[in-house]
Amino acid sequence: MSDQDNKQGLQAIRFRRPYSAEDFQITASELLVRKEAYPLRKMKQVALKQLGYKDHAIRAFCLALVLSAATWAFVPVFGIFVFLGCLPLALMTAKKYELRAEFRSSDDSGDQWVPLVRCRTEEEYEQLKLLHAALVIKLSN
Repeated sequence: MSDQDNKQGLQAIRFRRPYSAEDFQITASELLVRKEAYPLRKMKQVALKQLGYKDHAIRAFCLALVLSAATWAFVPVFGIFVFLGCLPLALMTAKKYELRAEFRSSDDSGDQWVPLVRCRTEEEYEQLKLLHAALVIKLSN
């Protein structure tokens, strides 16, 4: 079995399709990522971030807390088991790289950082680097 076959099998187990260059398109007015559209006029800046252990731990804890809250409310005995079960699931779905954009607020809530794309592999990260560079150029105009 080749290395490419192993990678495809691993992606099928993770229930995800890796990002490719065809998944990203920058038009005159918006950024298209697969089926999502983000307006460029509302973006202030973009950032490409490599997520660390602290980011993963915070995400896992918050996700487990939110998912187990209903169990604690209605069946408190099982709340801790749901919480402990959600922690490894959240860590298994963690991504290594993230492209995020700061969007201008339309109300008084302030500007918000929104993750646009999260990925795991170096190949996807290279695509994000190219997208990030293109977006920085587009937003500076």
